Amino acid sequence: MGIYDREYYRGEGTGPGWFGGVSPACNAIIVINVVVFLVQQVFRLDDPWVRNWLEASPEAIFHQGRVWQLLTATFLHADIWHLIGNMWFLWLVGREMEALYGSRDFTAFYLVAAVVSTLGWAAMQAFSPFRPFMLGASGAVMAVVTLYTLYYPRREILFFFIPMPMWVLLGIYMVLPLLSERQGGHVAWESHVAGFAFAFAFKHFDLRWSRLTSGRMRRPRLKIFSPVAFEQPRTRTPGQSRSSGEAVGAKVPSVAVLPEDQLDARLDEVLAKIAREGRTGLTDEEHRVLQEASRRARNRRSDRP
Repeated sequence: MGIYDREYYRGEGTGPGWFGGVSPACNAIIVINVVVFLVQQVFRLDDPWVRNWLEASPEAIFHQGRVWQLLTATFLHADIWHLIGNMWFLWLVGREMEALYGSRDFTAFYLVAAVVSTLGWAAMQAFSPFRPFMLGASGAVMAVVTLYTLYYPRREILFFFIPMPMWVLLGIYMVLPLLSERQGGHVAWESHVAGFAFAFAFKHFDLRWSRLTSGRMRRPRLKIFSPVAFEQPRTRTPGQSRSSGEAVGAKVPSVAVLPEDQLDARLDEVLAKIAREGRTGLTDEEHRVLQEASRRARNRRSDRP
């Protein structure tokens, strides 16, 4: 994951309120889903018009050109428990993914995952004689949960008050729809599989919107780096303590001369720590990583035409 368009120096997500903080896009997606559901209930939008124009169906998408259903269907829900289940999972893991990727890339990821998951379901149901319909954000939420698990497979969360590693929870989230289908349920397991596959490809190939649209897909130029320099040991006052694990006279590599890929890796570690513990737990060296990444990003932007 690159160091550009990061949350910490773009100034995004700093406002107060529900649409501020570190996850304004995730919060907005949840609010939109809730508002759409309330509108459905108040105006009784469960008639054939909604089914024909907003819910997804292979017939309408592939033969009638209603491609908008690939997206609109993911903002509709069958009942309150369907809505709560999807939005709870999204709130649980989406906030940290947005803090890691930034609001713009997270929003693009979620919307594309919604389209891809619905498209995957429609393609697999295209030859079904039952002419099914689909609605719900499960496929897009599955993509967010999968992406989170790829970063933090052993992190534990409470699932029905039971501590459970994320990789186990992802497995349950994948298997339950399949079991429901075998027992005569109506869960669109195909959209779950498509969402899972998209999230895996997104992380493996680094398909962030900001990277794909910034021209960085081009072959990079050859760069020559001088040997890694070292900072001189900092002087301390007589009463100042030495940090844990620091040897006397040890020299600390300067982040200012680290190659781009090494700085990128260190930055990902620092951002993950911020997401877990906040900024108060950062060391001096981690603060320097943030400052150097920000400086290089500003220089890169100033060099662009």
